Amino acid sequence: LIDDDNRELADEIEEVNERMLDRLMEQSPLLCVFYYDEDCAECDDILEELELIDGEVDLYGIDFVKVASLDAAHKYGVTTIPSLVYYRKQIPMLYDGDMHDHERVMNWLTSQDVFEIKNEIEEVNRKMLNKLLDENEFLAVFFFEEDHEESEAVLERLELIDSETDNLDITFVKMGDPRYARKWGVTKLPAIVYFRKRFPSIYRGDMYDEQDVLEWLRKNRFRQPELNIFMYALIALGLGFVIYTAFLLQCFKPAPQHRCHIRSKTNDHGRHFFVLLVGLKAALAFTEDQRMEMERMKNVAKAGEWGTG
Repeated sequence: LIDDDNRELADEIEEVNERMLDRLMEQSPLLCVFYYDEDCAECDDILEELELIDGEVDLYGIDFVKVASLDAAHKYGVTTIPSLVYYRKQIPMLYDGDMHDHERVMNWLTSQDVFEIKNEIEEVNRKMLNKLLDENEFLAVFFFEEDHEESEAVLERLELIDSETDNLDITFVKMGDPRYARKWGVTKLPAIVYFRKRFPSIYRGDMYDEQDVLEWLRKNRFRQPELNIFMYALIALGLGFVIYTAFLLQCFKPAPQHRCHIRSKTNDHGRHFFVLLVGLKAALAFTEDQRMEMERMKNVAKAGEWGTG
C-alpha cells in the first residue's frame, strides 16, 4: 500500500499522510514537500501550478509530494502555510520565491546551489548528469556499483577530497549506473571519469590514493588539452581545402559572355598601346636621322669654306 509505484499518479503530486512522510524522509535522498491547507484558496492555485512540473521533477530523481497536515508541518519545523521545502538526505531547504511560477521552482530544485551537500559527493541520475555536463566546464564522476564493497571503500576515500575539488571549481558527483558508464568508455567499476567540456578522460591510477586522484584532477583542470590543438589543425586543413577547391573551380569555370567583351576591349587597348609604342619608336628614329643629316650638311658647308679660302 505504501510502495512508491503504487503511490504515484501521472501528472499529479501525490498526497501523503504524516506516517508516509516519515517513511519518505528516511528512504528518499531527494524529497520535495508542499505543505498546504485544504481550505486555502491560494494553495489550490499554487498546487495547480506545481503539478505542471511533477513529471519533470520525477525525471531528476526527486520525489514530489503534498501534505495537508498541520501536525506534520509543525513536526518538521514548518510554520507558514503554504510552504515548499526541499529535503536532501533530510536536510531542509525552504523555497522563498514565487510558488506561482512553476519554471522558477523547477530551476531552483535542479540548481547546483541546492543540489550540493558539503563534504559529500552527491549522487545523480542520467537526467541530472546531462544537466551538469551542460552547465559545468569541469566535472568529475565516480561510477560505482550498488552494494559493492570496493565501491564503498573507494567512495569513502574520495569524499575526503570533495572540498578540495570544489576549490578547483570541479563538480564531483557519483552515479550507480553501470550501463550508462559504458557509454563513456568505462569497462570496469568502480571508475573515475573527468569531463572537460563533455570530453571524458578515465583515471587509470590507484583510486584508494585520494591524493593521487586529486593531483590527477588538478593537472587535468589546468592543462590545455591537446585535443583542442588537433581540432584547430583539422579545421585549418579543412578550410584550406575548401578555399583551394573554390579557387580551382573559379579558374576552370567557363567565362560568361560579358567577360569576353571585357577581354576583347582589353586586347584592343593592348593593341593600341603597342601601335603607339611602335610609332613613338619610329618618330625617335626619324628625329635621329634628321639630326645626323643636319650634322652632315654642316660638315659639308665647313669643308667648302675651307676650300674657298
